[in-house]
Amino acid sequence: MKSRSLLLFLLVLVAATSVTRATIVYSSQQDVPIPLDSEGEYLRLDTGATAGAFPADWATAPWLNPFFGGVDIANSPLLRPVITGTDRIMNLSPGTPIGIGSNFVAGESGSSTHFGIGSGLFGLNAPGYLGVTFRSTVSGPDYYGWIQVQVSNIGPGKIISWAYENESGAPIAAGQTVATAPEPGVLALLCVGVLGFRRRPRQRSVRGG
Repeated sequence: MKSRSLLLFLLVLVAATSVTRATIVYSSQQDVPIPLDSEGEYLRLDTGATAGAFPADWATAPWLNPFFGGVDIANSPLLRPVITGTDRIMNLSPGTPIGIGSNFVAGESGSSTHFGIGSGLFGLNAPGYLGVTFRSTVSGPDYYGWIQVQVSNIGPGKIISWAYENESGAPIAAGQTVATAPEPGVLALLCVGVLGFRRRPRQRSVRGG
């Protein structure tokens, strides 16, 4: 009877682990233009809203503002890109982890040295990923995500796609669009093992005459 109760508990634990896993919110709103001017384009990551003019909630919402074709990129206080140095936004390789260990800009800032030729730079008309952490409200929890952009200094750039983990504090990889499901196999094997152990017949010692 006890073995059945323990098995039931472990099976419930397996199910709960599968149900409560995080999911990724992904948007492939292809080719949102980044004009080659000082206004550029605005993207609010948590809602997917875009705007061609300075948003009224810039200080209280997670906005990214690439302008001059993406050669310059500004960020609101609630959305902070992964950087190197003091403020240069990094072009992350696909699969690069974005999370608590990443180096994010401290607050509202702007980057103008992320375009060029070399490691970690955005090349001309070559799609790249920038990693971010953001909050939907000033006192809200931190989320992690990425934004794919194509930078140009000879014409409009593009915001290609973006995604973020909908569980606060959960990391994401650059370019990742589907959450990695937890492996229930270990717990399932544990269930079988425990049941087998509990049902193993007790050996009796036989004394010689």
